[in-house]
Amino acid sequence: MIIVITGAIHMGKTTILKKLITNLKKKICGVISEAIEDGFLVEDLKTKEKKVLASKNKIGFKFRGYYFDPEAITFVENALKRKGEILVYDEIGYLEMKGFLDIFRYLKKNSVVIVREDILQDILKKIEDYRVFTVTKENRDVIGDDILALCNNIF
Repeated sequence: MIIVITGAIHMGKTTILKKLITNLKKKICGVISEAIEDGFLVEDLKTKEKKVLASKNKIGFKFRGYYFDPEAITFVENALKRKGEILVYDEIGYLEMKGFLDIFRYLKKNSVVIVREDILQDILKKIEDYRVFTVTKENRDVIGDDILALCNNIF
């Protein structure tokens, strides 16, 4: 099953995912992202190496207001190829939807992904066997426990 975490911007999706990674007693592979001053950083969860993926500074090709480093895209793909019991990806957005990074070829049945809320329906058309968790202000302090319980049950 693919666990899909979605919600509004700055709702705590990545924070929930980080807690999930810490509490799962499984081998995790994939990437997690974080905002930096002028863009986004990605971290390979196996090697702990970090790389700037997107920046306002000219580092590669321009897409939707950011410059994306092609080497960082290769870095992400390499992280997705690593062995693990659960694949984690933070976050599926426009870059993936436009085919600059083909996340769908890496997703497997034991995956946890964050998906931008505004493209959720388009993503769900591309995957099977999923469960969606929507993070809100009202549930963000407790929904992580529900996701962890499900992951421990099915993975």
